[in-house]
Amino acid sequence: MRSVLRAFRDEVLGALRDPGALLVLVGAISLYAFFYPTPYRREVLKEVPVAVVDLDQSLLSRQLVRMADAHELIRVSQRAGSLAEAEALVLDGEAGGVLAISDGFERSVKRGTPATVGVFADATYFLVYRQVLTGLAEAVGTFSAGVEIRRLQALGMPEAKARAFRDPLPLVTRPLFNPAEGYATYVVPGVLILILQQTLLIGIGLRGAADLGALGSGPLLARSAASVAGRSLAFVLLYAVHAVFYFGIVARAFGFPVRGGGLAAAALVLPFLLATSFLGLALSVLFARREMAIQALLFTSLPAIFLAGFSWPPEAMPAWLRVVSQAIPSTSAIPALLRVNQAGATLSQVRSEIAVLWGLAVAFFVLAVLAQAARARRAGRASAAEAFAEERERLPPPSEAPLALEELP
Repeated sequence: MRSVLRAFRDEVLGALRDPGALLVLVGAISLYAFFYPTPYRREVLKEVPVAVVDLDQSLLSRQLVRMADAHELIRVSQRAGSLAEAEALVLDGEAGGVLAISDGFERSVKRGTPATVGVFADATYFLVYRQVLTGLAEAVGTFSAGVEIRRLQALGMPEAKARAFRDPLPLVTRPLFNPAEGYATYVVPGVLILILQQTLLIGIGLRGAADLGALGSGPLLARSAASVAGRSLAFVLLYAVHAVFYFGIVARAFGFPVRGGGLAAAALVLPFLLATSFLGLALSVLFARREMAIQALLFTSLPAIFLAGFSWPPEAMPAWLRVVSQAIPSTSAIPALLRVNQAGATLSQVRSEIAVLWGLAVAFFVLAVLAQAARARRAGRASAAEAFAEERERLPPPSEAPLALEELP
C-alpha cells in the first residue's frame, strides 16, 4: 500500500510539473466542454431555403406557397421559371429543395380531380433532406386537408364533423428522451464520453512509463502492479471530477435531458475510467517519444465513435467487427451512459455493459502490469550494458609489449 500511495503521489506531482500533460488532462476537458456543443445550440435545423416553381400562378397556388413559407422548417427563398432553373439553384447550393406547382393546379382542385404537386429535396445532406421533405409535405398535407374540409362543408356537413371525417384517427407524436428532436441532444452527450476516453489515453501517453526503481526494491511484478494501481488512482480521481462536470453541469447548461440516477451512472463511470486508464498505461510503453501518443491515439477517435453504436447502428455492422469493438471501453460505456443519463435506465438494465467494462478493467490491468514490467526489464538491461561499456572505457589499455614465457626446468 505504501508503494501504491508513493506512485500516486509521484504521478500527481509529476503531472503538475508537466504543462503538456496538464493541457490535455485538464485544459482540453474544459475547452471541449463549451467549444464542442456551441455550434449545435439551435438543436433543430430550420428555415432551409427552398425554390418554388409556380407554373399555375393562381390564387390557390399562391396560397400553397404562402403556407409552405410559413412552415418553421423551410422558407421560400427563390422563385424559378422552370424546373431546370430550380434544379440549377439546388446544384449551386442556393436551395435545399424545390416545390413545383404544375399548370392547371387550381382548375383541378375546383373540379375535384387529383392535382399534382412536385416536392424535391436534396438527399446528399440528410438533415436538409429531412427538413425540406417534412416541411413541404406538411404544408401540402394541410392545404389538401383544408380543401377537403371545404368540400365537405359545401355538401352540408358541419365543420367539426367534416374535420373528424377528414382525419378520423389523429396521430399524436411525442418523441422519447429527445423532446426537441435536436441534433445536439443526439450527438453531443455521446461525444463528451468519447472525449473523456481519448484525452485520458493521450494524457497518459504523454506522461509515459513510470520509473519502477523509485518504488524501492522487491519483485519486479509487484512494483509494476503498485505503479499501475497508484498512477491509475490519480487519473481516475481526476476524471471522476471531469465526469461529474460533464454530466452534471455541462449537460444541464446546454439543456440536454438528465434523467438517470447517480448510482447507475457511477457504477458505469468507475469501471469505464479504470479500464481506460489501465489501457493507457499499457499503451504508453509503445511510445518512444511522448509526441507519438498524440500522433497515434488522435486518429482512433473516429473509429471509436462509429464502433460505439450510436452514430451508426451496431445491427448494421459485421458480426466480427462488433465483437472486436468490445475491446474499446467506449463501445460499452457510451450507449449505456446514454440510456442511464437520458432515458433514465436503472442499474439492472445496464448490468451487461457494467460486466463488460469490469472485465476490460481486469484484463487491461494485467496487460499494463506486464507491459510496465517488461519495459523496466529492458531499461535495466540497457542501463547495465551502458554501465559495462563505461567501465571498459575506464580500464587501462592492454600493454603492447610481447609477453615473456618462463622456461620450464
